[in-house]
Amino acid sequence: MLVRPFPRLIVLIGPLLVFGYMFFVYFDGESAVENWSKAFRNHDETAPQYGPENRPTTTQEPELLLQEVDDAGEAIVDSSQYREVFSVSTADRKYFTIDFGPDYPALNPNIIPHPHEPGTWIIVAQREKDGDAIFEEVVCNAKFQPDGKLACATEPAILPVTTTNFGNCLGELDFFGNSVGPHDMRVFYGPDAPFVMFGSQSAHACFGLWAQDLRPLVPDFALEALATTLFKTSTELQRPPPWGQVEKNWFMFWDPQGNAYVHHDVEPKRVFSQLLPDGSVGPNLAPLAASSDDACMAKYMPQPAPANENLHQATNSLAITLCARSDPACRPSAANTFVMALFQHKKWAAWHAMYEPYVLLFQQSPPFAVHAIAQKPLWIHGRGPLTSTTDIPKWKNFGQELPKEHSEMFYVTSMSWKAAGQRYHGYVDDVLFLAFGVEDARSGGIDVTAGDLLLDLGVCGAEGGA
Repeated sequence: MLVRPFPRLIVLIGPLLVFGYMFFVYFDGESAVENWSKAFRNHDETAPQYGPENRPTTTQEPELLLQEVDDAGEAIVDSSQYREVFSVSTADRKYFTIDFGPDYPALNPNIIPHPHEPGTWIIVAQREKDGDAIFEEVVCNAKFQPDGKLACATEPAILPVTTTNFGNCLGELDFFGNSVGPHDMRVFYGPDAPFVMFGSQSAHACFGLWAQDLRPLVPDFALEALATTLFKTSTELQRPPPWGQVEKNWFMFWDPQGNAYVHHDVEPKRVFSQLLPDGSVGPNLAPLAASSDDACMAKYMPQPAPANENLHQATNSLAITLCARSDPACRPSAANTFVMALFQHKKWAAWHAMYEPYVLLFQQSPPFAVHAIAQKPLWIHGRGPLTSTTDIPKWKNFGQELPKEHSEMFYVTSMSWKAAGQRYHGYVDDVLFLAFGVEDARSGGIDVTAGDLLLDLGVCGAEGGA
């Protein structure tokens, strides 16, 4: 996601901006290819194009961007606007750093339990490589260290994902043709197997989403890899029409019978479809739930401003039963078990982006109607104010004054159950990981009780609700 300011490149691609393809936010580097590769690390392609000569002159900031600080310089969290979540394991209850080592700076992290080794997790993230348009995902086995970091306990390796090149990025999108390798990978468990999903050049558009069973890619899964049935090799996922030329941020989900689906869009309308083994999909199923979804989402979804804001999907999905594993009376059923995912409300001001994560629950069985939407975004404990001590390469290189009273940009990329052996399904008293990037400079994670994410739900169809 790393993108840095480079005004010279604006001259080179200026005509592209006229057509509204705003894929570039910040630029620097020594070549157009280098700058393009960094620009694509941005999380979505709709960021407004503000350079030093055309920053917005308004002083009005979008709601939730401004933050007060206490005498110690810590951000003061407004509990009327945020749900703060705390680590269940760190001494100060703040998030922990994810560390691949000095030779492997990495962004957009993922964490899943190791299949065999207790107290060990597999971590995967996008390797940050200055001056290189080749994208790579780095993987290792990780353990928690005495200083609290989740760090590689084995030598990091490059995940051997097949690259794609179809030549479909034409005209204003021809710079995507320079893309080699996986982008913004998500690593997650389904009910039976771990998967990766990543962006790469598409056979159906310019840029699309691909999936593969993780087990053939990682030696620790050598025995399990023999049982691979779905997506043994990289397979492009399709979608109901219309296609966008650049597709991003889809997630897979499963019904109780183990059938796989893909959730393509959450805004402006939901789009989701059943997934077939060859990557093709059935029709858009969202209209079957539209009558209830439209009313519920109109009432409870955050409403992005007409300019400089949008909503987009962020993480993979998990299934969660809304009672406690420790309760003998708790039994999963269609009435209490839902698909959970996070979406983010992106806000942009003073050349600085913010991503506020919200929880979304929907039915695990047809018609997969939305069940509930969080009424407050999550605030990860330890997220601080944006200051000169924050390690933000784009600001250091640009030499500009930091935006005033902004907090650090956290971008949540994945979630998984923490316990060994736990895959797709869990309960409110189970612990899960949220993994995220911080200001395109470092990777972090936090282990939280799942129920803490669900304390501010607007429930569809509830009294006074939709």
